[in-house]
Amino acid sequence: MEDIAAEDTQSFNANSDICQQLLTRYARSSAAQHRHLCATAAATRDIIQSSSLPLTPISYFAATITSLSDSENLDSNALGALTSFLAIVLPLVGRGEINPEKAGESVRILVTTVEENGNLGTSGVRAVVKCVGVLVAEFCNSNEWDSVALGFEWLVKFSLDKRPKVRKCAHDCFLTVFKSFESSAMLNKASKSIYLLLKDQMPLAKEMTTSEIVDGAKSEAMSKPEHQNFLYLLNVTKHVVQHLSPKIRVKILSQLLKILGSHFSTMTRHIFDVISAIFEISGADVIISNAEEIFGSLVSYISSRENNPVDSVLFAANLAKTALAKLHDGDINEWTTYFAMLTESLAGLLSSNGDVALQISIILRELIDHHIDGKSLLTIESQEREDETTQSAEFKAMETTCTTFYNVLSASAQIPNEHFFSLLAFLFVKLGRVSDVFMKPILLKLADLVNASSADASEIKTLQDCIGSAVAAMGPEKILALLPISFSAKDCSGSNTWLIPILKKNIVGSSLQFFMEHIIPLAESFEKGTHKVKKSVIRRDLQAYAHGCWGLLPAFCHQASDTSQNVRALVKLLIPFIKEGSFMLEIIATALQELVNENKSALATDPESVQLTEVQRTEIHDELAMDPDTKSSHSRKIARKNIKALALCAKKLLQPLISVLFQSPPETRKHLKGAIGCLVSICEASVIKDIFIASLKKFKLLDDIREHGEVESDTDGSANEKESRGTNAKRLIILDLASCIIEGSDSDLVDLLFSVIKCALKASDEVGQIEAYRTLSRILETHSWFCSSQFDVVMDLFTGTKSSANVTLLENRFACLQTLLIHALMRNTDGENTQAFLILNEIILTLKDSSEEGRKAAYDALNGISSKLRSSSDASSDGLYHKLITMITGYLSGPSPHIKSGVVSVLSVLVYSDPDICTKTPDLFPAVMELLHSKAIEVIKAVLGFVKVLVSSLKPSDLHRFLPDIVDGILRWKSVHHCHFKTKIIVILEILMRKCGSPAVKAHAPEKYKDFMQSVVLNRHGKGSSKEAESKDTILEHSDSSLGGQQKRKREDSSATASKEEDSSRPWKRKMERKQNAGTESDLKHRAKHIERRLMKRQGNNSNNNNNNNIQTPNVTSKFNKHKKQATGGRN
Repeated sequence: MEDIAAEDTQSFNANSDICQQLLTRYARSSAAQHRHLCATAAATRDIIQSSSLPLTPISYFAATITSLSDSENLDSNALGALTSFLAIVLPLVGRGEINPEKAGESVRILVTTVEENGNLGTSGVRAVVKCVGVLVAEFCNSNEWDSVALGFEWLVKFSLDKRPKVRKCAHDCFLTVFKSFESSAMLNKASKSIYLLLKDQMPLAKEMTTSEIVDGAKSEAMSKPEHQNFLYLLNVTKHVVQHLSPKIRVKILSQLLKILGSHFSTMTRHIFDVISAIFEISGADVIISNAEEIFGSLVSYISSRENNPVDSVLFAANLAKTALAKLHDGDINEWTTYFAMLTESLAGLLSSNGDVALQISIILRELIDHHIDGKSLLTIESQEREDETTQSAEFKAMETTCTTFYNVLSASAQIPNEHFFSLLAFLFVKLGRVSDVFMKPILLKLADLVNASSADASEIKTLQDCIGSAVAAMGPEKILALLPISFSAKDCSGSNTWLIPILKKNIVGSSLQFFMEHIIPLAESFEKGTHKVKKSVIRRDLQAYAHGCWGLLPAFCHQASDTSQNVRALVKLLIPFIKEGSFMLEIIATALQELVNENKSALATDPESVQLTEVQRTEIHDELAMDPDTKSSHSRKIARKNIKALALCAKKLLQPLISVLFQSPPETRKHLKGAIGCLVSICEASVIKDIFIASLKKFKLLDDIREHGEVESDTDGSANEKESRGTNAKRLIILDLASCIIEGSDSDLVDLLFSVIKCALKASDEVGQIEAYRTLSRILETHSWFCSSQFDVVMDLFTGTKSSANVTLLENRFACLQTLLIHALMRNTDGENTQAFLILNEIILTLKDSSEEGRKAAYDALNGISSKLRSSSDASSDGLYHKLITMITGYLSGPSPHIKSGVVSVLSVLVYSDPDICTKTPDLFPAVMELLHSKAIEVIKAVLGFVKVLVSSLKPSDLHRFLPDIVDGILRWKSVHHCHFKTKIIVILEILMRKCGSPAVKAHAPEKYKDFMQSVVLNRHGKGSSKEAESKDTILEHSDSSLGGQQKRKREDSSATASKEEDSSRPWKRKMERKQNAGTESDLKHRAKHIERRLMKRQGNNSNNNNNNNIQTPNVTSKFNKHKKQATGGRN
């Protein structure tokens, strides 16, 4: 009857006859238990009907319980059927239909039935247990102990039963009954009942522990029923402990701690589970009353780790951590004593291998983070050690903990693992500036390990990172006081020089004064030492130490605490190095950028403060980034003072920096340009202008620039070629300087810069043109006013200068055109926009006629324009974006297939980055699909590429609206064998079928293509384990489909399979395709270009639109066509 007893009573309807429901369900079953159940139900129904009672659940219950009260003559099958039937009926009885007296009597009948019938099987006992649970929880008087006592104690008894299913059922019913008690009196009595039962088992528990320790007979202990029952009792206690009264919980905790030994036993995990449940719901009062026993037992168990399983030790550690947190949160001073005990016991586990050390380090971190307040310890710096504050309990706890870690470090025969060092790093960061008070011995020991280490690189790096955390927390001043870097003139050697790279990575918020007073003299001592030694190896080492000390300058500039006070003195020291052009140039340039940029950032952001810690740059541990006490910050007030002081020194620095820039080779100018740009950004514009004009005079370039920036004519041709090369080189250097000073320039200086740019663009030097375009791009982005006031002049300049095959030059030219096109759209929002069409025309022609790198530059430009318009917060940007799309779409009405295919490629790029444009711009999709009526092969290729991008990018819900036009449009080209049209169409159809479903796609196909569609469907489903056609290629692959086959397409397995049937009657075609597939990519490009040349030759005599110098504009309106002819007629 096991399955019957487990019947889900919710599947039965209390408003229908239960007997009939059972007969309907099991009448045809041949199982014996089902037949017995149906017979019992039918007999019970006859009894009810004979008494003229309604066939309700309460009637079935009364008749069944009456039958069980006289069960002496029933066999096991009949008894099991009765109990199973009762377990189905009783949950259907409504609340209040059984009064408490009858419920109590029913419980006694059920208990007696089980006690007096030893032949009742497991399913029968489980059914009775379920019924007793329902009666006690729902029908007995939950406010009178006598009403529930029998059922409650009987459920507890069977919660310890050896049969798992009976035990589980009794356990669940027992918890339900316990939760039903609402009065405190009932809870107290129920709790006391559990406690007394547990207390009675204590002698047995001690016997189990003693026997296991003596002879280790765990298996024998487990085999004894009474021992197993105690484990079951612990399991019951764990689940019910949250419902027990607080007083009983304390007593149970005390009893369990008495039997928790320092060695693992069969009961240990069960005891830990109960203690954990008690800790979870108890406050500090429960922990306080048993604190000594709790920490004594747990620490003892942790300390005996060699004899105990690792997982149990970790569990005990977490229990102790939870108990300590409750003591601390309860403001109990005794926590400091137990904190030291616990950390000492856990520290020994840090030397363990693998995951154990990691878990212990995490526990110790959490302990330190929760209990140690770094802010309160900061007062130690200003007080004597004997002061009462420094001798507080928290101080002593921290001191003891650090001593413990030092002892572990000293006792280790080898370098500890990374988890130990990670914990020390965390402790350094937590203590911050007072780390030297507690962790001085640890730091010195770490230094000894570095000096004596011969370990591998990974261990040394972990050790150095730990010391780096100490540097970041304590500051270089205290670190170097404990671990001084020095030069010994006696043996010409350095001590603690390994500390130099660690300082460079981890210094934050130090002072410039300390650098000048301690680091510079140290560097000079190493430099002097190089002159005293004869061995080249030692000389190189000393030189490296000296350079390393100088290399600390950027680190000391990072959030320097005394910038405004000492930057002038620092600049005075640095200027001679700049003028000499020494190895210090890059170091000085980096340091100046650090000083300027962080203070500018502080002024540009939050008015109160700005966090400037660059954790990745300094390689400080993550915990340093998370601890606000270790971060330096600049308020706006401090940053303003710093910037003012830096601005006063900027002119003194700029002159030597610019002089060195002019003399440096191009590869070394990067850092110098960065430093010059930073200083220029905080200078007055007049100072910058004077410096720039002086530079022009120095190179005699002022005469090269006329009033409007015209280039003087070269009349001598080859005679002046050498002079021209020299001028170009000078102009390139000036453009380098110009790119640095853009941010701090005023309108007059920007105009002067533009004059230099015009000269460079009109010269024949491509290197100079690249730098000119790059500088102009920055001007257009930085100074929007210039773009507005000089827009026509800039456009005339671009019209007068030809594009180039040089990819770098093309990229920088397109960078300018991006800004100009956006401004052109903003400038003329209502009327026609000739300048915008000029820019678009150049980009489109580049897509068609350029190399692969050139096309990529054009694609990037289009994506950049689209992205800027879509991401702009300006409310008008959406309108400008739609206007751009409309302008591009207008090109589709032109006569040139060459231009049309290029425009479709442009639209493919835009659709790939923003699929929604087809829904936002309703005219775009029909305009492109209309081109499928064209006879130009390159246009059809481009359109098929566009369709593939579209179907790959759109969501299925958006794709359905375009489905009819796509299917009808592409199928007409499936019989054309040029350029693998059929293959492309099959790929598109497969993507459509995958997204929209085959029936939907087939429904839109004309009747004459039904067979072809069916073959695509069959081949798609017949691929087996092969992959489907790719739904999305890269954007260049999609767009290059319109470029005469210049890039080889991937061949999906489905494509070859789909065309197999049609080609079976044409072996010559299969032979040709095999030959094509075997060709190299270069062969495909060659054939594609050949086809394109033939098409271009056919169109060349009839149209001038294919000339790159000819501006093709779309036929948007007749009015615009007239304006277009006037605008472009002079350039043809």
